[in-house]
Amino acid sequence: MAASHRPEGLPVPCTALSLRLGDWVELDGRPWRITDLRYRCDGGRIVHFAGRPPHVMGPRTTVPVYR
Repeated sequence: MAASHRPEGLPVPCTALSLRLGDWVELDGRPWRITDLRYRCDGGRIVHFAGRPPHVMGPRTTVPVYR
């Protein structure tokens, strides 16, 4: 389930390899909490969230992250 409001603070642009469990990632204008991370063989990640389908990130993709 998505958060009812965006976490406090400013987002930091992060690549797939710098994501951590518990980070809040902004996708489609909403914050989602990371519940699981899986590596891809190309260096990217498959990011799992509660209440949202997994998001596939390439190794050079950046997303806004709240920590």
